[in-house]
Amino acid sequence: MKRCSFILLFVFLTVGMANAQLFKFGVKAGISSSRVKFSQVDLGNNHVAKEGGAITGMHFGLVSRVQLLGFFVQPELYFSSTGGDIKIVDQSTSIEAVKTQKFNKIDIPVLVGWKFGPARIGFGPVASIVISDKAVLEDYTGEKEQFNKATFGYQVGVGLDIWKFGFDLRYEGNLSKLGDGVKVLGQERSFDSRNPQLLASIAYYF
Repeated sequence: MKRCSFILLFVFLTVGMANAQLFKFGVKAGISSSRVKFSQVDLGNNHVAKEGGAITGMHFGLVSRVQLLGFFVQPELYFSSTGGDIKIVDQSTSIEAVKTQKFNKIDIPVLVGWKFGPARIGFGPVASIVISDKAVLEDYTGEKEQFNKATFGYQVGVGLDIWKFGFDLRYEGNLSKLGDGVKVLGQERSFDSRNPQLLASIAYYF
C-alpha cells in the first residue's frame, strides 16, 4: 500500500502540473557514492561488524519540473542502487573481512528551490522503497538483517541547466532508520543503520 501511495503521489504531481507554466518532463541518470552508517555490532564468536567504506552506485528514471518566475518544484521517480562496505573483524586474530551491503530502491524526491539564470539550488524530502537487499551478516548470525521497506530522508543540492540538459549534484541524508536490528544467537541486537549518499546526475528534458 505504501509503495502504491508513493507512486500515485508522483503521478498526481506530474499530471497536476502538466498545464502549469513552464512545465518540463524528461529522463535522468547518474552515479552515486553511498555508505552504510551504523554503530559497531557484536556478532558473537569473537566477531564484530563495523562501518566500512563507500561504494559506487547508479540511478535512472523520470524527472519533471514546473517553474514560475524564479521558483520551481521538481518531483522525480527513479530506480537506484546503493549500499556500503561492512567490515567483519575477528577479534581473536584481528583479521578483517570486507563485505558489501547492497540495496535496490525506488526513490521519490520532491525538490523545491530557486533558479538564478541557468543555475539552481533546491532541497526537499525523499521517500525510498527498498525492493531488494543483499544480506551480508546472515552467514555470521544465522539471521537476516531486519531492514525497513520504506524510509524517509532529504536531498539538498545545486544544478545547472544548459539547453535541454540539466546537471545536478546533491547530498541525500536520512530522517528514518534503514534497519531495526539483527538477531544473534536468538537475541535481538539493535542498530541504527542509515544510508547517506552523494549523487551526480544528468537529465534530458523533452
